[in-house]
Amino acid sequence: MGQGILITATDTGAGKTYVTCLLGRRLHREGFAVSPLKPVESGCVPGADGKPFPADAAALRDAFAPGLDVSAVCLYPLSALLSPHLAARAEGVSVDLSRIRQAAGEAARVSDLLLVEGAGGITVELREGYSFADLARDLSLPVLIVAENRLGVLNHLQLTIRCLRSEGISFFGAILNDLTPGPFPAREQNEAEVRRIAGECYLGRVPHGAASLPEEVLLRFRRRLLQI
Repeated sequence: MGQGILITATDTGAGKTYVTCLLGRRLHREGFAVSPLKPVESGCVPGADGKPFPADAAALRDAFAPGLDVSAVCLYPLSALLSPHLAARAEGVSVDLSRIRQAAGEAARVSDLLLVEGAGGITVELREGYSFADLARDLSLPVLIVAENRLGVLNHLQLTIRCLRSEGISFFGAILNDLTPGPFPAREQNEAEVRRIAGECYLGRVPHGAASLPEEVLLRFRRRLLQI
């Protein structure tokens, strides 16, 4: 049975899918059997069949698990551009937690590494009263945080780390993501501060538009993987 990591972010739109694709693709090329799982995806536009199509889940599949059907990656594609529990409520969908846990277990058994991508931040709820923090704890998954390099990220990162610690969830690491190319006063200083806040769990920075995972990020990721 392989290892697993839950990937969350400091906020919605921070670049979780982009960074997860870079990470998974690089590991896949090195011979790792990497499985993606995005249990719930909201804001899905209609696909060719008229049903909600989970574009983020499809991107994960295409990046490092091309043999999978997208329905095996995303169990609950939802149309409404809302928090997953609100989108499910609006569409009359009941999110079955046992189904998600079973899918995660089966994916982990056939892979070296399972990458579970959340939605937004760590306290976002999959269904009412049950968050991605709860899922990480129930599945014993350490959490990797994608931190968008912008003003405000230091507060969001510290709140996320404090949440993990208060919930007894292992903090795997933090990756700083340059989501946009534009300069701002805190842009370069943020990296030093994220490094200070995350300590040995700081994995590095992904430059805007990177086509592949930076080598130093991969090396730090693999080093942390040996410690869990």
